[in-house]
Amino acid sequence: MDMSKKLQEAYKPDQETRKGRIVIALSGGLNSMVVAYLLKIQKYDLVGVTVAINWENYPGQAENAMFCHMNPPQVEKVKEFCHQLGIPHFVVKGSDEFKEEVVDSWMSARLSGVKSNHCLSCHELRMRLLYQKMLDLDAQGMATGHMAKIFKNAVNNSVYVHSSNDEEHDQSSLLSRLPHEVLNKLILPLSDLQQKEIEKLAENFGLSHPTKKVSFLSCFDSDKESSKYLDSHIPTRYKAPGEIVVGPDKSPAGDHQGVYQFIYAQALPINGQKTNEVLSLSKYFFKDKRIEVLGLNYFQRKKIFLNQCKISDETPWHEPMAGFLKLSNGDFAECFIYPKNFSSAYIELDKPEPILEGSIVSVFRKKGKNSKVYFTGRVKYIQEEPQPEEGNERAKVDYTRDY
Repeated sequence: MDMSKKLQEAYKPDQETRKGRIVIALSGGLNSMVVAYLLKIQKYDLVGVTVAINWENYPGQAENAMFCHMNPPQVEKVKEFCHQLGIPHFVVKGSDEFKEEVVDSWMSARLSGVKSNHCLSCHELRMRLLYQKMLDLDAQGMATGHMAKIFKNAVNNSVYVHSSNDEEHDQSSLLSRLPHEVLNKLILPLSDLQQKEIEKLAENFGLSHPTKKVSFLSCFDSDKESSKYLDSHIPTRYKAPGEIVVGPDKSPAGDHQGVYQFIYAQALPINGQKTNEVLSLSKYFFKDKRIEVLGLNYFQRKKIFLNQCKISDETPWHEPMAGFLKLSNGDFAECFIYPKNFSSAYIELDKPEPILEGSIVSVFRKKGKNSKVYFTGRVKYIQEEPQPEEGNERAKVDYTRDY
């Protein structure tokens, strides 16, 4: 591999941008440090910024609950790295915003028995704070270590996101939910590289791998202390016990001591069942505190509705179109898209796929590398009519409804 040639082809410095100041996000991770080295070599005027929005009132070890948590020693290491690189360093804190937009959102989801998207909310908050710091410092752009591609069309002032050259580590879905003004200022020096190439660069720069690997969408729910926090902070009325039933016939299957003790789609140990089928939390009925559990087939969906959509610039939205839905396991499912209005769409898949209601999913123009993100949206299940008797026409979804 000719790394020097690869770098020249991967990221060509914008001469106009290089004349101004660039804010670089430094999380302490390997990728962001490689970005700092690359831009420093290309003689950018850099300012390091660390967004440290920690959970100050967390009772246990915060780094166990939050994979992106940064304690004071880790912040000091980033500051020392900036000192060695010869660039200034600022720390941005947003504990109040984090509590309101991320922690409270996670608590609300647990109390309602629905899917939480707290990691996405956290990412959007961090990028917004980084953007605000860029404005405060009168900088012309902000660089990050994201694995994705940004394309800008100066003619109509549009900006949109493509997937990177590394399918396994691609983060284009994350970036595609950011506002236009943030994307328009974003610089992604790693956009054409693969993770193995970045690690080789880090080795050449003498950078060591972080001891902790970020596990996206695993914060809070993976730590037992998080349940203790919920137990001590939620009102008593939300701790009411209730019945667990197996749908759709609602046969009793035990009791629970509060839905907040479980996670949506979590497999529950059901007493008295003679089947080996895995039963998972599918619905919570707040009025009578009843949890309904169903088999994994319930989460297999061929038709879904997406609302709260963030639609990419230059994405056709006036007629049905084909695309590829990215699943939680990283695979792509071919689909057909029926745009409904400015923020919602129906999705038809070729075959049923595992999709959790409430999750944020992305639709791409094609599957694989260097594919445009059409849009992202929040999943809402479509209630289809029962199948007709044999010999009659198959029941169809009513696409005139807005759900």
